[in-house]
Amino acid sequence: MRLVCVLSALLLSMHLAPAYSQDAVSVSGFSKTAIPSTYVGLNNAGRAWSRPWPPLDVSAIRVFDSVWPNVEAQKGQWTFEHVDHDVEEAQSHHQDLDLVLAATPTWASARPQEAGDGKRAEAADIKDWENYVRTIARRYKGRVHTYELWNEPNMAHAYSGDMPHLVELSQVAYRTLKQVDPTITVISPALAHLSDSMSFLRLFLTQGGAKTFDVLGFHFYDNLGSPVIHPENIVGLTASIRRELAGAGIPNAPIWNTESGYYIISSAEAKYHYTQWPRGIHPIGQWEAVEAVGRGYILGWACGLQRFYWYGWGEPAYALVDDVGQTEKKATQAYKRVRQWLVGSRYLDVTRSSTGLWLVRLEDPNHKVKLIAWTENGLQDYMVPADLHLTQSQDLFSQPQPIESGKLSASPEPQILF
Repeated sequence: MRLVCVLSALLLSMHLAPAYSQDAVSVSGFSKTAIPSTYVGLNNAGRAWSRPWPPLDVSAIRVFDSVWPNVEAQKGQWTFEHVDHDVEEAQSHHQDLDLVLAATPTWASARPQEAGDGKRAEAADIKDWENYVRTIARRYKGRVHTYELWNEPNMAHAYSGDMPHLVELSQVAYRTLKQVDPTITVISPALAHLSDSMSFLRLFLTQGGAKTFDVLGFHFYDNLGSPVIHPENIVGLTASIRRELAGAGIPNAPIWNTESGYYIISSAEAKYHYTQWPRGIHPIGQWEAVEAVGRGYILGWACGLQRFYWYGWGEPAYALVDDVGQTEKKATQAYKRVRQWLVGSRYLDVTRSSTGLWLVRLEDPNHKVKLIAWTENGLQDYMVPADLHLTQSQDLFSQPQPIESGKLSASPEPQILF
């Protein structure tokens, strides 16, 4: 199965031909199997940050309670309260839990006097890191099946070491996790989307990192300083990652988006309105967030991503909800609805016109063919394929509406025809 996202000039299918100009292109390389429930994942910082467990239908959760300084702040003194709670919550909801293994407590740091109490540095003694990884893996053996190594190591605030030490951390963690439980899925250190992320990834892969993971993790954030969202950037970024994997001899390695999201303005209904935006950030509005959630998840599968963890639940700035999970945003509804659209369905074809009109033809679990449409900007008319016998349309927030004629107008908010 090829899992590479490619834009190539192809002939249009007969079903979709009326909607496009001659220079339309197709996205290929997505899995033709049914979309699993674990694809539509979610980040939740965890109990240590006083974040509630999300009361949503979600099958894959990523948390940070497991980072080293939280569980062994002093050598040999272990605190598992928060991680135990996360594991219990995940088990009770039948969710796959991704535990992040990262950061270094001051006592173990190679540079304890460094800013941040040495947490960004590698361990002075690699055996301490190995013991941390083994202790976590043994405690949760049979209950936690997914572990992720070091968060965003290509950012100075997250990792201050060099590449050889990052590769060593990954090698030791991978070996240790597999010794405890060979069935564990190990995610690579997940890079932030920066201008140098591909060169950083190339170095990691070619200097030994390619043999230290089962899944390549990456953070597919859009340009958070732009006044215009463009989730479609995921197409080119995935293709760039796939080229680096191919160059390292692992072209078919799975890719997971373990973080991406936007700064979202609080809803009018919120009790607390967040306003402390970082310099250079452009927070998006409620309806832009609806568009971003829908287009992000729909395109992620089209590009061959096997999991997509939105960031995050209960976070004041990035949150899909307000008031630490108490007040829903429009984006909350969008998340729930796009999950309903996708899970259990399989993609048949994905096409973009030269004017930025996207159409995704998919088949639901009952073998009913449906169509998802949106534009990158503005409104565009398109023809509804008559032979699909589509009678209703629905966006990510409203109730279904009857299709009155063969022509509909697509907008930046995805709509599904069924």
